[in-house]
Amino acid sequence: MDNQRISNTFAEMANLLEMQGEDPFRIRAYRRAAQTISHFRSEVRILAQEGRLEDIPGVGKILTRDITQLIETGNVRYHEHLKSTVPAGLLPILRLPSLTPDQVRLLWRKYDVTSMKQLIQRYRDKRLPFEADVLDALSHDLNNWERDQHRMLLGMALPRAELLVQNLQRIALVERISIAGSLRRGVDLVGDLNIVMATPDPDQLIQTCTRQPEVRQVLFTQSATSSPYESGPHAASAVIITSEGLRVSLAAVLPSQFDLALLHFTGSKAHIAALSRLAQQRGLRLTPTRLTRFRDHSEVPADSEATIYSQLGLPWIAPELREDTGEIEAAMTHSLPTIITDSEVLGDLHVHSNWGNGAHGLEDIATAAQRMGYQYAAICDYTYSPATGQGLTPDELHKQIVAIRHLNASLPPPFRLLASAEVEVTADGEIDFDEEVLQELDLVVAAIHTGFKAPQNQLTRRLCKAMEHPLVHILAHPSGRMLGRQESPAIDMDTILETAVDTNTCLEINSHVLRLDLQDRYVRQAKDLGLLLALGSDAHSVQEMRTMRLGVMTARRGWLEPRQLLNAMSYRDLYRHFHQRDAMHAF
Repeated sequence: MDNQRISNTFAEMANLLEMQGEDPFRIRAYRRAAQTISHFRSEVRILAQEGRLEDIPGVGKILTRDITQLIETGNVRYHEHLKSTVPAGLLPILRLPSLTPDQVRLLWRKYDVTSMKQLIQRYRDKRLPFEADVLDALSHDLNNWERDQHRMLLGMALPRAELLVQNLQRIALVERISIAGSLRRGVDLVGDLNIVMATPDPDQLIQTCTRQPEVRQVLFTQSATSSPYESGPHAASAVIITSEGLRVSLAAVLPSQFDLALLHFTGSKAHIAALSRLAQQRGLRLTPTRLTRFRDHSEVPADSEATIYSQLGLPWIAPELREDTGEIEAAMTHSLPTIITDSEVLGDLHVHSNWGNGAHGLEDIATAAQRMGYQYAAICDYTYSPATGQGLTPDELHKQIVAIRHLNASLPPPFRLLASAEVEVTADGEIDFDEEVLQELDLVVAAIHTGFKAPQNQLTRRLCKAMEHPLVHILAHPSGRMLGRQESPAIDMDTILETAVDTNTCLEINSHVLRLDLQDRYVRQAKDLGLLLALGSDAHSVQEMRTMRLGVMTARRGWLEPRQLLNAMSYRDLYRHFHQRDAMHAF
């Protein structure tokens, strides 16, 4: 149960209360708690375990009760009651940033709008009672809502798809199985989950899959004798909804067709279309299940993706690159990048401990990092910020540094914990913390967590000024985006990238499920500029350290090679790198 989930629940409760004209004091209490928890540095669930929820400003006995219920059961009884008093279809409308609770109540009571479908239709028919500025903002929100209806965060989709694959793999008819689609390509927001299977009997396997206990609904099935693509044996398919509400596209083919089907269903559509054109130029026809010669329709060997690409005169292209953004041209000229792999990541440069708002101690983090095969992990707790009233004070950070040095003396080489800190950048771009203590650190990470509604030039200058500080090594989550929760702040990323080059500052690829920031297109820009990037899990528990693989997928989508990733350096090379920069003071 993360802070944002608690904050979102309280915000919705405040909106429901306001929409129904309830007590203004109660509305303010829930809204204030939502805002406080959204920016709260400590994990609320940990405070709950310690019986310290009332340490949170504005949280009294009633809100403590509600938070406890939410953490223990996943729901708040009072929230469920409030939701039961309005049509269920109003809830997504109430979550639109462009409409106030009063406006939603007007739509409901006066115009009988009780669903997004009705709201969208009224908007299209120009039958909404709002001013132009509200309608403009509403248009933006409705477009985003329609776009995101069937999309899921990469970090949420991947473990669910892997579990589904494990379950389907137990079916005797399954000989080979793989995740495909946008998930295999590492896209940050995923549509349908795509799974491709090889079997001697595609139709029977699809029937068996649709009867699995985790299948809630079957939306579509197609037998292996009704292909829209070609005659002859091909893919049987189905689209299902799982008990978790996931929309999954299944394809089953003969074992000899598996690699062609995997290539096709991985996509992207633009990449496959480009491959098809290339095949035609070579006298071949590429379909989801066959690679044949035009002249006599004879089969061409296609027993692996690498073989298929080779038949087209290309080296194998990694799934993350398959977006038709220059990868085919690069392959044709033997200039594809050798992109980073999970095994080449030698450390995590952003981990929170229980000295701050993390769940685990230094020893636990060191153990987890060593089990992952790392040579180092940077302890990166928040420093005290007057804006939030939270974080480690200079004295506390100094004590943590001493504790890290002491622990390192007992750890087997080459593994070391790095003493680091995530320092808040003030509104005017300053690093407001005791510089003598910062100089004791191995690594200083700067970040902003507030003030995202400032004009673009102010936000951009704020970050650039932070990078100009001689003690700052890394700028964390540079664009400030939160996937699926808010629009990205108005930051001029071109200027950020240029300043990073000028100041020799590393930009972070933050691997947190909700961030993946830098996103892939900026990773590629950074690569082209010759920047060094840094991967950080932003983990607040040892379990969350595993999200580094999401950052690696993002790095791969940005064509990043090991030589441009800080974490691909050994501990010793990392040591030398920062000493050459005259910014690392104590290893």
